[in-house]
Amino acid sequence: MKVGLRVSMQPVEFVPRTRESETMSGLREELDSLDVTLLIEYGVAEADREKALGVYERFKNNPVAVRLLHDYYADLPEAREEMAVDLRIVAEKQGSTLAVLQTPSHAYLYLVADDQALFVEEFDKGVTDQTLLHHFDFNSVEDFRTKIGSDPEELPPLSGEDSASQEVCVSCGVKPGEYHILGCPVEQCPWCEAQLNHCNCRFDQLGVGSIDDEEQLDRFEDLLEAKGRIAFKAEDNPSYPTAGEDPPPF
Repeated sequence: MKVGLRVSMQPVEFVPRTRESETMSGLREELDSLDVTLLIEYGVAEADREKALGVYERFKNNPVAVRLLHDYYADLPEAREEMAVDLRIVAEKQGSTLAVLQTPSHAYLYLVADDQALFVEEFDKGVTDQTLLHHFDFNSVEDFRTKIGSDPEELPPLSGEDSASQEVCVSCGVKPGEYHILGCPVEQCPWCEAQLNHCNCRFDQLGVGSIDDEEQLDRFEDLLEAKGRIAFKAEDNPSYPTAGEDPPPF
């Protein structure tokens, strides 16, 4: 079911639990429980802490930025103790953000989605994961590099404002002009213009009485795109804040 971004950046390897691994797991849980300011105290050299805290102050009202800064300081790439100096946007789609975190000497790509931040790669190496490229509408690594360029300073800065204050879909988080994540209860049906998860058009178009597997979902998504999905508009949001609590549509 294509309801969101599902990306595995690295293969999962089974590691038997040992006293050392349990200790590291406990340390990670402890770091996850700390806020960004405490992580800065822990991971940034004393001479840079005031500046690092100043960067956090710029972005503290943006949940995406806070999640990114938290994960960066909780797990510094290659154990480099460098402060974050800026956050830039590479691409945004369906509630997920591909961002660049800059330090004085490096730039790192991160994916932020579903209240998680995943380290992708150093910026100058680009994105090689095909699922991630496809999600953000890049055809290839070369297409990514052509469109994004080689200088993160030329990318738009991540806003210091809370994205929740913007007019986004209350259920799946997409912005005006973007298509809903498939299954969002706010999406309109392009055949009858009712709510897509309440009308019968999905069954009529597939010629079935129910949708029972992912193959049917894939076929229905192809039919939707052929018909022309209706992009989100701010006025589509319901007047009540519980759209995400509707029963699953498919």
